[in-house]
Amino acid sequence: MAIWNGLLFGMMLQLSVGPVCLAVLHRSMTQRLRDALMMVLGVALVDAVYMVGAIGGLSLLLTIHWVKQMVLMMGALILTWFGIQTLRAIKGRGEHEQDQDPIQQAPTARSSFWHGVLLTLANPLTVLFWAGVFGSLLASGTFLHSTDLFLFATGCLLSTFLFLGLIAFLAAYLARFFRSGWLNVFHGLSGVFLIGFAIVLLQKAV
Repeated sequence: MAIWNGLLFGMMLQLSVGPVCLAVLHRSMTQRLRDALMMVLGVALVDAVYMVGAIGGLSLLLTIHWVKQMVLMMGALILTWFGIQTLRAIKGRGEHEQDQDPIQQAPTARSSFWHGVLLTLANPLTVLFWAGVFGSLLASGTFLHSTDLFLFATGCLLSTFLFLGLIAFLAAYLARFFRSGWLNVFHGLSGVFLIGFAIVLLQKAV
């Protein structure tokens, strides 16, 4: 039951679409499905690290005001950089298909993996969320045995694979119906969303 509860809880979390979900959607539509799935693997890895850190007491560190501010500000800067690179892809497609930014040039499975890792690390709300969840579970004594807590975390991690994997497959299927002009619009919306999310983080930090 613990792993099932974790899966359901994680799926409810995934329904709140954030920059990571949008990035997986964007990569699957503009690159290859394999690249998007490798990106999902990178996202899941960082989620696992955050969960382990939360269980190990990371939530206590994030209660320090200046630490929380630094995490939010660094995340905002990285997300802004990702947003600018995505917007630059519009110019690259419009002028010449080969004049694209480094992220868009000949992507490999490895670069997609690290793209997922960096983007998830850049979203401090993820670590704050998992720290709050597991900190509350440990404090309340909901799981009396460490095995149950591990199974709950495993279920949450599985939800990341299932949801983002489904997004990647769906986007790869829909991409065949998109024209190049529509992809430029999608580049623009993705870039604006990432920069907007970064602005929200800066406001939280201030």
